[in-house]
Amino acid sequence: MPVATKVDCPECDQPLIRKPGGQCPNCGTDVREHVLRARLREKRIEQVVAIVSTILVLGVSLFAGGCTIVEGVLAYAVAGFVMYQLARKTFF
Repeated sequence: MPVATKVDCPECDQPLIRKPGGQCPNCGTDVREHVLRARLREKRIEQVVAIVSTILVLGVSLFAGGCTIVEGVLAYAVAGFVMYQLARKTFF
């Protein structure tokens, strides 16, 4: 699932919805490098979330395969909590 973050102008802190010519429409600051860094950060976040969630799903599936329903639900709850904590630390 793609992460959609809002990119703000580094000078005037206005959201950059349009970037005509690589400049902020409000103050005219060159924002090309700033937007590029924000997009690279989004890409890294998406990659980390995808890798960790895949590992968790495979691990929990292998572990919970031989468990009872209560143990399986508990395993998925723990995996969901771990994924939430990792994603939260990645975003902030």
